Amino acid sequence: MTIIIAVVVFWTLFVVGVLVGISVHREATRRRSARLHRAEMALDRDVIVAGRTPVRGRDFRV
Repeated sequence: MTIIIAVVVFWTLFVVGVLVGISVHREATRRRSARLHRAEMALDRDVIVAGRTPVRGRDFRV
C-alpha cells in the first residue's frame, strides 16, 4: 500500500512540475516575442532620408 501511495505521489508531482514548466516557458516566450516586436516597431520609426528616398531602419537588417 505504501508503494502505491508513493508512486501516485511521485507521478502527481511529476505532472504538476511539467505543467508548471510549460506555463513558465510559455510566459517567457510571450515576453521575448513582445520585446522583439517592440524593437521591430522602433526600427520602423527610424526614418533615414537618403537623397529623396525615405528608407526605414528595418531595411538595413541582415
